[in-house]
Amino acid sequence: MMLKTGPGWEQAYEPLEFAQKYGMTLKQAEIVIHANGPSRHRCDLAAPIFLRAIKQLAKNRDNRPPT
Repeated sequence: MMLKTGPGWEQAYEPLEFAQKYGMTLKQAEIVIHANGPSRHRCDLAAPIFLRAIKQLAKNRDNRPPT
């Protein structure tokens, strides 16, 4: 569980709400919220970028030659 202390956190997304909004796991939502602070606007901007990065990592992993 994340500790939400300091200015602005009362306006922050709840991780479950954020995860459901963007179709991500709870852990992924916590990472995005933690990395972007309490700003809903910043989290909304970061979510699609984060999800694209996850997809790209999975694609790269699938395209690696067998070792």
